[in-house]
Amino acid sequence: MIVSETSLAALLMTNRLVDVAAKPLSAGEYWALVAKVPDVGVLLDIDEQSVVELLGGDTIEAQRITTLLAATTAFAYERERLEEEGITLLSTFDPAFPARLINRLDTTCPAFLTVAGPVEWLSAGGLGVVGSRDASPAALEVARSAAQVAVDAGVPVVSGLARGIDQESMAAALDGGGAVVGVPAEGLRVAARSPEVRRRVHNGELCIASPYAPAMRFTAGNAMGRNKIVYGLSDVTLVVCSDNGSGGTWEGAKEAIRRGFGPVAVWTGGGEGPGNAALVALGGTSITDVNHVFDVTQRPTEPKVQGSLF
Repeated sequence: MIVSETSLAALLMTNRLVDVAAKPLSAGEYWALVAKVPDVGVLLDIDEQSVVELLGGDTIEAQRITTLLAATTAFAYERERLEEEGITLLSTFDPAFPARLINRLDTTCPAFLTVAGPVEWLSAGGLGVVGSRDASPAALEVARSAAQVAVDAGVPVVSGLARGIDQESMAAALDGGGAVVGVPAEGLRVAARSPEVRRRVHNGELCIASPYAPAMRFTAGNAMGRNKIVYGLSDVTLVVCSDNGSGGTWEGAKEAIRRGFGPVAVWTGGGEGPGNAALVALGGTSITDVNHVFDVTQRPTEPKVQGSLF
């Protein structure tokens, strides 16, 4: 894969593939730097003092950045290993990186994604389907019906690979011959330990994308980072069932509504969760017929605030 200097610099500064004696930039730090140095590729060709000048005299951060950029050789070897495994590494400067994710998530957008399967599906929109792991039979049926709506519309189902609503909607879409984008809360090497995931990816039926290092294991924080990507990639996301005031589904939906990560539809019918009505009160759009889920549009949100540099 041909990589531009700009993309390479972005990946090196946010590198989670190899150990470097400097902490990689967080998403917020990355986007603050891009705001100051739009073509980060120039950082590869200048000395540390020039980086200091670009950063307004911040010697410590300049040293950190030049240390990260110096890991080119080790990074190239690890990237080649990923490609041999069928994993593509995308920075926000790569044409295949979904522009919708950048536009919606703004400075919370991950600086890179690791992807296995049809990369182009990340830019195809689709129906996000989320909900509790311990969903009722009625809620699981809603998830299956929603997945069929997406299949009939010719767009992917986007979900999180978790037990319950996520897996039910994804399985229904796959069984119906539809496309599926899965966003795990761990790295792709961990997610691909599932024989079913490997088989579906190998057959071109499933695209999985993660903002985490390939060997990263599940954490609650990772799950929250995963949730925003589901909302950001989807034309609209359906919350089938949520707890009230706590839990990953609740927190993910609340954040998506508040920050405008994408249109949020909330199921208010048989199988709904105890938190669904509260999510509607927060700004989600109530629906009682999954056939109308694509009628849900973005509601006005709070203005986004640009963070400071580091």
